[in-house]
Amino acid sequence: MPVRVFFSAELKENQKEILRKAGFEPVSIPLIRTIPVEFSMEEVLAFSPNFVIISSKNGVKHFFSRIPPEKFKSSRFIAVGSSTAKKLEELSIEPLIPENFSGEGLVELLNSIDLDGKKFLIVRPKVARKLVSEFLKKSGAEVKEVVVYETVANEDIKETLMAEINKDFEILAFTSPSNFKSFLRLTGEKGREILNKGKIVPIGHVTQKAIEKEGFKVWKVPMEYTVEGIIDLIVTSSPH
Repeated sequence: MPVRVFFSAELKENQKEILRKAGFEPVSIPLIRTIPVEFSMEEVLAFSPNFVIISSKNGVKHFFSRIPPEKFKSSRFIAVGSSTAKKLEELSIEPLIPENFSGEGLVELLNSIDLDGKKFLIVRPKVARKLVSEFLKKSGAEVKEVVVYETVANEDIKETLMAEINKDFEILAFTSPSNFKSFLRLTGEKGREILNKGKIVPIGHVTQKAIEKEGFKVWKVPMEYTVEGIIDLIVTSSPH
C-alpha cells in the first residue's frame, strides 16, 4: 500500500511522479487563496528604491499587476525563495537570492550590503514578520512597506479536504504558517486528530514555529526550504 502524503499547496505533475515512484500517494490541496490589496502606485514610484524585496511569487504577481517592471530599471531586486526568483526572471529581472529562504537568511544576505542611507521597498502580504524591516531600519536604511495582497482560507475546497482527511494521512507537509492555520480552521477536530498521529513536515523554521505553537510535534525540517526540499526529505527519510 502506498503511503499517503498530504501537501498544503498544489504540486506539479513531475513532483507527484517522483513521490509515486518512491511508493507514496500524494494528495495536494491548496488551502489558501490570495486577494489583492489596493496600494498607491504613485507613492511607490515616488519612493524610488535602491532595492526591492519580494518574499513570495504572490507578491510578484500582485505587485506587477499594478506596476510595470520597467519602472524599476534602476532598482536591484531581492527574492526570498527560488519560486519567487523564477517569477521575477520571467519578467527579465535577475534578483539576488539569500542562501537560506527565510527572514533570517535574508538578514544574512543584507549584512553583506552597505545599507546606510539606502532605500528599501518591501513588497509583502497583509500579515508578515517585522524581522527584515526592523533590521534595515537599525542599519540606517530607509524602508517603505507596501501591502499588495492578503491570504484567506480556501473555503471552496473544504468538502474535498474532509473527504481526503477521512481516508487518513501518514505524512502531512505544510508550506507556510497561513496554510497550516487554514488546515486547522477547515478540518477542526478531525484535522487535529490526524496531525497528532501523522508525521508533520514544515517547509522551514517559521512554519515549524507556527505548528509547535499549536501544540503539535514536527517530524523533520527539510535542508532546503522549498517544495522540492520537502519531497527529497520524504523520499529519503521514510522507510516503507
